[in-house]
Amino acid sequence: MNRSRMRAPMGLALGAALLMTGVAATPSVAAEVSTAPPPGITADRVTNKVDDVVVSAKISLPPGGDVVGSVTGTLAITHNGSSAAMRSGRMTMIDPEGRSLTGAQFVASGTANTWTSTVQLPADVESGTFEVSVNAEIDVTTADGVVKVPIRTADPVLVPFRAKRNIPLIWTSTSSAPAGSTISVHGAANIRSLGTGDYSPATGQEVKLYFDPSGDAPERFIDTLTTDDRGYFTTRQKPGASGKWRAEMPMTDTGAKAVWTLTSAERARDTTLREGTVTATAGGFTAGDHLMTHDVVLGLAPVQRRVDVGSLDFTVGGTSGWLSAESRRGEGNFPDGYRVQRDLTHSGLGTSHATFTFNPTLPAGIYDIGIRDEMKACSAPDWDGLEGGTSNCTHNVLVEDPTVTTIVVKRASTTTVAASRTSVPTARTITLSGDVERVQLVTGGGAAIRPAPNVAVKVYFDPAGSAAPVLKKEVTTGADGTFTTSVRATTSGKWIAKYAGTSLVAPSKAGVNVSVG
Repeated sequence: MNRSRMRAPMGLALGAALLMTGVAATPSVAAEVSTAPPPGITADRVTNKVDDVVVSAKISLPPGGDVVGSVTGTLAITHNGSSAAMRSGRMTMIDPEGRSLTGAQFVASGTANTWTSTVQLPADVESGTFEVSVNAEIDVTTADGVVKVPIRTADPVLVPFRAKRNIPLIWTSTSSAPAGSTISVHGAANIRSLGTGDYSPATGQEVKLYFDPSGDAPERFIDTLTTDDRGYFTTRQKPGASGKWRAEMPMTDTGAKAVWTLTSAERARDTTLREGTVTATAGGFTAGDHLMTHDVVLGLAPVQRRVDVGSLDFTVGGTSGWLSAESRRGEGNFPDGYRVQRDLTHSGLGTSHATFTFNPTLPAGIYDIGIRDEMKACSAPDWDGLEGGTSNCTHNVLVEDPTVTTIVVKRASTTTVAASRTSVPTARTITLSGDVERVQLVTGGGAAIRPAPNVAVKVYFDPAGSAAPVLKKEVTTGADGTFTTSVRATTSGKWIAKYAGTSLVAPSKAGVNVSVG
């Protein structure tokens, strides 16, 4: 075939532009997506008239995502004769490397007036744009005899056969985390050979990442990523909500579009978020974990605090590991401090956690959170279809650090405030009174709620409307933990008493509304 001849671009027509003695077809094809392949690439009918015989023909080709080892073109006709038969003909192709590929002779498909020609593909064939030609002759039987009708492409047609691509391995580390945490979104993509049907890592491929938060907020674009030489991609993100992630590999000249989704969850919290990261390298492979948790405020009841662990990069947690929590100070029954260790619970790819129980008799203050995780770093997967994404996660890396992040444990306090009058007709002086109590250790090794003597209480006034609260004065509690003070009420609003707490006791506040006029 003369490759310098004019060729019909499939980007414009996307089908086989057939000519029957000079009458051309204009093809149309549905967009090719890997998640729902179209029925095929089909040219529109063209009509040719030889003597009084009218023939309309079209040829259909499969999408690239369906091609494995061969391409079968289907030629279908309608005519005004009594019957038709294929005299001779075949489909031929030129692959992206310039090799000529000759199809078998058209054979009956089992459907009337329909024939197929199959072109075998080399095992090393590349996906991309192929030049397709058809040359056939049809015998149409009429009352006056048999009429031979030629069917041929005037010029080669450029047909993109895009390889099927997938992101069968996609996960977040962790799948659930405290609100505001930074998590990792990972994926491993593969691509199927047109020639053999074997899957291999999809390297150097563009992946667009989107996040659709739960609720009414719209989906938003997050980032454009590129797969590495393992077909792997990753990004660190702070989603800010529970929701759905969408990873999309846009259609290219050589690859079909691929779309895969997954969800992640955020859990509500009412204390300060704590995060930390640790990595280690062994044998040229690096693995690591990201820890997420939040502070503890203790009343008299125990509090459980979960620490989430997300694997970093293309690594997974091993079969054994633990988290530890160790106080930096001693107190009460634990003068030398307190340490506890909990085995990791592996709850999904790249996702682990452990839960600690704190009670008010344990030392308050800062606890160091450590980890020991026997991890597996991953090289390029040996894909078996959609399976095998972690087939080569076999490289042992011990990740260990006793101080990855912290949890601050404080005992609870409560503040109350009341006004001598909650409604006055005009501006006047009123009396505010209240108390501060806190959880503290008591003789005998237990804990109890006791008054907080000689602590500072700041009094704020928050006027009705949008104005911010204003500090009015500071008072000190007495030996019984109570306070009393006079304030001038000139406008309606809320009077607020705030106790700032300490490094071991949590803050607290209370308010009372007073109307004027």
